[in-house]
Amino acid sequence: MKPKAMVLTGYGINCEEETAFAFNAAGAQADIVHINDFIEQQKKLEGYHILAFPGGFSYGDDLGSGLAFANKLRNNAWESIERFLQAEKLMVGICNGFQILAN
Repeated sequence: MKPKAMVLTGYGINCEEETAFAFNAAGAQADIVHINDFIEQQKKLEGYHILAFPGGFSYGDDLGSGLAFANKLRNNAWESIERFLQAEKLMVGICNGFQILAN
């Protein structure tokens, strides 16, 4: 069974295609999911093994850009992310995606 990776995208993220390509090349099955589809639960974390936050300039190229994306997730999808973390599944943040995770 291939591990499944959810690669989040939206509002200024610009490396989702490359991130998904890297997961696929490494043997995973990557799905690119817009943050709104994730929040509206059109795509759920259940069944995924990896959650990836790619790089870019989410919500603009400034110091608070990662914080804005993080707050959107915290205010709208935290329970799902918390269950994912409690299941000890993998998360990765690349560049701006790391700012999101840190916030």
